[in-house]
Amino acid sequence: MRIKKLNSTIFIILISLGNQSFSQNTKKDNGHSDLIKHTTFDNVYIIKESNIVSDGKNYLFDVNIPKTTKTPIIFVQGKIPLSLLSSIYPEFLKIIVIVPNWTYYNRTSNQELRGEPVASSIVYEFNRTNGTLLKDSIIINGGFPKMKYVKHKELNSKEKAVYYTESYGSSCCPRDPQWDNKPTSKEFITLFERKKNVKIKKTYSRIEGKEGECTLFYCLKGLSNLEKLEFILERNYGHFINRHLKDIVLSPIIVTPSIIQLNNRIIQIE
Repeated sequence: MRIKKLNSTIFIILISLGNQSFSQNTKKDNGHSDLIKHTTFDNVYIIKESNIVSDGKNYLFDVNIPKTTKTPIIFVQGKIPLSLLSSIYPEFLKIIVIVPNWTYYNRTSNQELRGEPVASSIVYEFNRTNGTLLKDSIIINGGFPKMKYVKHKELNSKEKAVYYTESYGSSCCPRDPQWDNKPTSKEFITLFERKKNVKIKKTYSRIEGKEGECTLFYCLKGLSNLEKLEFILERNYGHFINRHLKDIVLSPIIVTPSIIQLNNRIIQIE
């Protein structure tokens, strides 16, 4: 079994406006989105190296972004493949992502330079609507934009950070095959707990219809970030029907938490 990825959403890249050099006096009519032309960004969510775990191919961030944020601005310090970067925090239709210019750093690291290389960064705008991705980007030669970071706020008692979600259709008419797919959610949790000698807490269920339709939300409390990533990868693979008869290859994924608001439709089951 080779596990490399299951994407909840597949984005098709329709357009890339390309990378162009950017300086403090860049003209406003250069064809780029106004949002990424700024030289100063406020309310930036920083993803530090300490907020990122990886198994070498797949990644997980542990920073929460409130759903009330209109267009999140995110500074990712770690080196993340662009193909995955565009899919972080999928609950937002539009995000701004600032990263070090790793292509430039990789190129200069292979050259003999006098002193340290000049800093360089890239500002991306990802627009994600109707299953499509529109990407715009600007290279900043000579440094990074000025950034003012958001102060981390603890979630209140009604808010929960969810790392994994799975949905089930009708239990009867016709019956969703996932209801009979083994191991079930409860069985899988028990098996994982025994294997890792842990206790998984904070799993919630929301009824979606009159025929048993429901959505499960996994907060994965009790697991380390790396164990959360392992749980998600194994659970993704387990959703394939008759997987023992197939040669399944999953591409890399990146996991970012989303926030749900508890209400009378959502009940805790674990």
